[in-house]
Amino acid sequence: MDILKNKLTVLSLALFTLFAFTSCSNPASSDDDEEHLTPFGVALILNGVEVAVQENGEVTYADGDHLELEIGEETNLITLRWIAEDGDRFVPNTDEGYSLSWIVDNENVVEVEQHEEDGAWAFHIVGLSAGESDIQFQLFHNDHADFTSSPFEVHVEQAVSGMAVRDQAGNAVLSIDESGTITGSLELTTDETTEELTAVFLDEEGTEIDTGSDYELEWHVESGSEFVTIERSTSNPFAFTFTGTAQGQATLHFELLVEHGDHEDEGEEHGIAAYESPDITITVN
Repeated sequence: MDILKNKLTVLSLALFTLFAFTSCSNPASSDDDEEHLTPFGVALILNGVEVAVQENGEVTYADGDHLELEIGEETNLITLRWIAEDGDRFVPNTDEGYSLSWIVDNENVVEVEQHEEDGAWAFHIVGLSAGESDIQFQLFHNDHADFTSSPFEVHVEQAVSGMAVRDQAGNAVLSIDESGTITGSLELTTDETTEELTAVFLDEEGTEIDTGSDYELEWHVESGSEFVTIERSTSNPFAFTFTGTAQGQATLHFELLVEHGDHEDEGEEHGIAAYESPDITITVN
């Protein structure tokens, strides 16, 4: 009887040892999953390149010391990967309550957009106005953040530095440089309609910017609308004529808008002001 008890004891110990060894050595165990759910850093991947990485307590960039885009520019899809302590890149299962969130330091300069088709761990950055802003990314678990990244620095540059109003011969009737200084003037007489004038926009080198289908010209008469009217050309959205209606002075400014917000999950398209001119005086004699 004692011999039987001893054999059963030995068998039980062998089975327990085998089970414990198998559980500890299983590479797909829940313990490993739990380890990877605690990020130690984050990587931002654009066009297959890690353009910004927080790892080992340091933020680095593939080019320079910040991310850069222009007013009105929306980046291609940026994919985010959390970084485990061993350097592995991973994303947790959204079915378990994990999601991505972010903190934008200056929402007047940039915004982060995530469209339905982008997926849970990808997004776009949009430049709204010239300036700088930090963005931090958070791994949320249900209603709280398990991890908040270090700040990533984003600079938004103004691609348009000035503009000109040109006549049909291509001569500048009026020009505005990068400091906002106006050269030339707009003058006409009562009941006169100008020839068709065209607004062109210039970069910092003075080169004309290609204002294709993504751009739109707007103008706003600030005062003196009783003295002059402005009518857009039917053939060129950047061309217009002025007509003097009475003697006096009017002021207006031009805006160059970049179309934005044409994704299916968003509302109507809206424009971001890539350039806004100073007030321009129109004199009607």
